[in-house]
Amino acid sequence: MATSAGTTLAGWALTHSRAMGANHRLRIGLIGCGGRGNSLMGDVEKLAESHNVEVVALCDVWKVNLEKTTNRVKEKTGQTPFSCSRFEELLARPEVDAVLIATSDHAHSPILAAAARAKKHAYCEKPMAARMEDAIDAADAVKENGTTVQIGTQYRSVGGHKATAKLIQSGVLGTISEIDTTYHRNVGSWNRDYSDVRKEDVDWEQYLMGQTDRPFDPRRFRCWHLFRDYTSGLPGLLGSHVVDLGVWFADDPFPKNGAALGGVYVWKDGREHCDTIECLWEFPKGFLLRYSTRLGNNWPTPQVTVYGTNGTFDTTSGKASPEGGEGEKKLAGEISAEPEPSDNHMANFLECIRTGKTPNASIDAGYAHSVITILGSEAQRLGTRLVYDPEKREIRAG
Repeated sequence: MATSAGTTLAGWALTHSRAMGANHRLRIGLIGCGGRGNSLMGDVEKLAESHNVEVVALCDVWKVNLEKTTNRVKEKTGQTPFSCSRFEELLARPEVDAVLIATSDHAHSPILAAAARAKKHAYCEKPMAARMEDAIDAADAVKENGTTVQIGTQYRSVGGHKATAKLIQSGVLGTISEIDTTYHRNVGSWNRDYSDVRKEDVDWEQYLMGQTDRPFDPRRFRCWHLFRDYTSGLPGLLGSHVVDLGVWFADDPFPKNGAALGGVYVWKDGREHCDTIECLWEFPKGFLLRYSTRLGNNWPTPQVTVYGTNGTFDTTSGKASPEGGEGEKKLAGEISAEPEPSDNHMANFLECIRTGKTPNASIDAGYAHSVITILGSEAQRLGTRLVYDPEKREIRAG
């Protein structure tokens, strides 16, 4: 089995020629008008005056969400935004400077690539990609066009995590052998009611994005998180947040190989993706990264725990502890990460559009978590160990 995967993006120059001054009113298009998209639009609305920005265009394949969001913008601003079901129409609008991409996962990277080629800056929800070929295309398009891209892994803007990355990278824990990441719930996530979804209200052809050819299915549309056509499952849906933290803290973005086990053990509702999964990857610096999600028990665990020869760090306490350490260099006591201010993730995106700087959750980070999470998802599906070859840009059995 061979699957395309993108090249390392480190060192790419993302500063672009389209940086816009403070006097230019940034005009935003929203692609995906569901709950997540409306939340992102709310973030923009809060910054409307301070960051001179407004939403002027909307796109959604479901007429119900499109009309609701159109009415929301009209009530808020008194203006009627442009609206459509085809994202290409929105990207063709000359007044649109940037887009917010909040669709189902399989559409993230194809729309991001199209936005970059249309010279539009983009905030793209995580996971950046559900297929490796799409991750490559999006990353290449952003590189070639120099647009500003912020990925929706908001932990990258949290001050505590920025401080933790510096603390771990200082070497205080000694040799790191393993990093544990977790994201648990006790709920049958994403099995939504779909009785209000009518065929005549959905641009089904656009929704499929040419990636599959299935007859209209209201459950697949409304409960897309459950199906392999539209997402990489738990590793992408939830794991992208925490594995992104793990590789950021370790400063080692791409795995050498990985394996995974999982299944549907609790929520037997026809979902194709696991409700419980354990993934394990090996990294070039010489450590294991473990990720687990269970949707059948929410016993509290730190989202990230880093194990070193001198001690242990966990994100619940926010401290490096001597516990687990041994030898002369074992920590003498607890060490807290030096506090750093948090950033507003959306504001960071808007500010970087104006300055040309790289956002906190760059295309590099989004590409890296895509490689990791898709490798984990595929390893579980195939029941085999997979390796990542950055030179050949592929994930394959090995």
